[in-house]
Amino acid sequence: MLTFSKTLLLSSAIVAAAFLTACSEPEAKEEDKKVAEFAIPVMVANIERKDVSSNFHTTATLESRNEADIITRVTGIIEELTVEEGDYVEKGQLLAKVDARRYQLALDKAEAELAGIEQELKRLSLMAEKQLVSAQASDKLKYQYRAAIAARELAALDLTDSRVVAPISGYISKRFIRTGHFTQGYQKLFHIVDQSSLEAIVYLPEHQLSNVQLGQQAVLQFSARQGKQFLAKIRSISPVIDSRSGTFKVILSLGNEELALKPGMFAQIALTFDTHKDTLTIPTDAIITLDNQSKIYLVKDNKAVEVLINKGFVQEQLTEISGELEEGDRVVVNGQHNLKANALVEILNAKPSDEDSLDEELTETDTAIAIANK
Repeated sequence: MLTFSKTLLLSSAIVAAAFLTACSEPEAKEEDKKVAEFAIPVMVANIERKDVSSNFHTTATLESRNEADIITRVTGIIEELTVEEGDYVEKGQLLAKVDARRYQLALDKAEAELAGIEQELKRLSLMAEKQLVSAQASDKLKYQYRAAIAARELAALDLTDSRVVAPISGYISKRFIRTGHFTQGYQKLFHIVDQSSLEAIVYLPEHQLSNVQLGQQAVLQFSARQGKQFLAKIRSISPVIDSRSGTFKVILSLGNEELALKPGMFAQIALTFDTHKDTLTIPTDAIITLDNQSKIYLVKDNKAVEVLINKGFVQEQLTEISGELEEGDRVVVNGQHNLKANALVEILNAKPSDEDSLDEELTETDTAIAIANK
């Protein structure tokens, strides 16, 4: 009888174990399925409406619209210098003097010769009235008189040129001479630059010719002026395409009244062709392009939704888009290359909602009560 009881008890235990095993198998499979489906971490940004421009980026070196090399047509010793590099000078201001004694003597000589010819011409005129001299002799003296006038004017011009004056207003950027130096005719003495009006010369590819027009705006940035942007306008467009490079010349002009910019500065230029106002935009990094198709991933109900898009203007790290999307949609900007349609995602940069905050507070409260009850 005891043996039968043990046998019955053992059989009951086996049946119970088998029943429990059968009940737990669906739960185990469900747990395995949950473990297998894990969330992919991503970062998102909202689709926003902004103004986006179509820009052409290039570089150029600033130049002064008004600059001049100062030379002298006379030869001699530099007697005096009145300016130094960096000085501002007005148009007509004295810059230097060349020893003018030779030119003063030459002028005195020319004036004396002219006076003698004038006196001889008067005497000959009286004799011509009395027909005491031939007309040929009278005409010859008249030619000598005109030559003497020209010689005097040349001597006076040389004397004037011994005083070197500024042809334009601006800053002395270079000085090539010193006091006591000997200068020869047409030697460069100074270089003057007007910094109040600058220009930048750029060369654009010929396919951009239809996008460029006079007065069009450009934005300039400089490494020496970090954080600041300067506006320029197209002043001139070359009517000729360079057959060797396939480019055409465009001149940008910009004011510089505050003298914040200097000729020779290297400029990063963004030439604005057109602007779309209040259009849907996303960060450029969010776009995946494959086989000439562009797509993005939106996050809806914690799942990735694949959306095909059309790209518009691209401005720096911002791209204009169109497609089945709306302002405020959350687009994946980091981690999108690991996604596929309907994949479960976890937003790393998501802000906690009010409900999540309330759940966390309740959990903390329950934990505190449980600890107190112990």
